[in-house]
Amino acid sequence: MYDQNSNEPWAIVRLITPMQWVVITRYRSRVDAERNLRLCRQQIAEVKFELVFDPPNNQG
Repeated sequence: MYDQNSNEPWAIVRLITPMQWVVITRYRSRVDAERNLRLCRQQIAEVKFELVFDPPNNQG
């Protein structure tokens, strides 16, 4: 499970519907996330993947 204190705000998500998505993996760097997003799209072309910025919730 994702640790809310983690410093990995960039996420590759799989779109289920336009309003529903599942986080596949997270990255600290946008460049790393974009690189792996391209790989996901090449390997599984029939699935819709997107890159989202989803920072951790910093509520004390």
